[in-house]
Amino acid sequence: MMKPDDFEFVSRLIKSKSGLVLSQDKTYLLESRLMPIARKRGLKDLTELIGALRGGDRNLVEEVVDAMTTNESFFFRDTKPFDQFRHVVLPHMIKARAPKKHLRIWCAAASSGQEPYSLAMILDEFKSQLAGWRIDIIGTDISREILTKARAGLYSQFEVQRGLPIGLLVKYFQKKEDQWQISADIRGKVQYKEFNLLEDFRPLGQFDVVYCRNVLIYFDQPTKSDVLSRISALMPDDGFLFLGGAETVLGISDKFKPLARQRGIYQLNRPGAPEVDLTALEKVQAGAAAGGAAGAAAPGGLAFPKPKHMQTGAGTTTGTAARPAAGTTGTTGTATTRPGTSSFGTQSTQRPLGGTTSSTTRPTTGTGTTGSAFSRPSGSTGTGSATRPGTTGTTGSSGTTGSTYRRPLGTGTGTSAGAGGTTQRPGTGSSNTSGSNGTTRPSTTFDRSRFGKPDDKK
Repeated sequence: MMKPDDFEFVSRLIKSKSGLVLSQDKTYLLESRLMPIARKRGLKDLTELIGALRGGDRNLVEEVVDAMTTNESFFFRDTKPFDQFRHVVLPHMIKARAPKKHLRIWCAAASSGQEPYSLAMILDEFKSQLAGWRIDIIGTDISREILTKARAGLYSQFEVQRGLPIGLLVKYFQKKEDQWQISADIRGKVQYKEFNLLEDFRPLGQFDVVYCRNVLIYFDQPTKSDVLSRISALMPDDGFLFLGGAETVLGISDKFKPLARQRGIYQLNRPGAPEVDLTALEKVQAGAAAGGAAGAAAPGGLAFPKPKHMQTGAGTTTGTAARPAAGTTGTTGTATTRPGTSSFGTQSTQRPLGGTTSSTTRPTTGTGTTGSAFSRPSGSTGTGSATRPGTTGTTGSSGTTGSTYRRPLGTGTGTSAGAGGTTQRPGTGSSNTSGSNGTTRPSTTFDRSRFGKPDDKK
């Protein structure tokens, strides 16, 4: 267990080197990330490791900071920032930068490269419109090890399945043993540099578009404000900034303002910030919200079609498991779709309220009607029938006396609904008898009137 003063030392060290803030409740995280380093170096425990850190071992400090930075990333992460780039940012830049034909994009905290490579694939789809252009995509990260992976562009099967459409996998990747490598052409569109966001940004140059997503959440308020201020200094009046879904500039910096009706994308808060056309983007978003046609994509976009088994005709999706409306068996219900979105195009997932004739039904309790389920009456006489969907039962006679708490499947003289086959379980009661094919279940009622007083009490 890490001592409180050791935790304070390590957390201060990490903040000074990376900006990452670790609160006291992250002790477990610190221990889990540092123990593998201690074992690799042959150190007995964290106390020895922290002793070496206090001694100023620079390589060890770098290893520790590297271990504590989060390298979670996947292709086209969250979808929306890439739709915004495709339908808002890129059309604006193609017009505004037409005279010089030069576009620069910075992916800060690029991790293993999925974000910059996702942008490179989108830009490749627009290569006819960008013929003769110079496009710079710079990916930076504090971790030297993760940048080595990014440059190689090698990903596991699990990594390429996270957000990457199958069409793009086939088009831009080659199988290499048990991994997939992105094409040399796409790799050549991205430059990677080791860089710390606490350092001076000016040597990086100016950028038209900056992706700094899911980074600020790890910083304290002053550091967030400082990073945003320095990013704004790198950007022209019509530049665009992308932040993570849980991040905002509101209350932190007045250098940026949110794009109207859009989350996660910001313009500079300057007089020169242009009005941008959101029509194409909002049309795509409206289509996604409505379910859209299977595999549909806006012009210039990329289609990620649904699997064939999920498509019927013009983009209609059918559900398999059904929950029918209460009190009915074997009826056809109407499915209510809850749309979701895939990385490209639209994909709907259904949660049907109604079922089909082949579905499994869950009927509700009824009185003398079909579709009664596991009733637990507290009264003495029941009038509903117990049915199991898809089965035919016979009618049991009504019980005369019942216990205050029973567990019958049903009592009474209602009729079952189903399509023939098995025997009904009749209700339990002291005078229950079987129907024509029914099998009686003995009463669970304890009737004191059937027993006389003991001889010594008479």
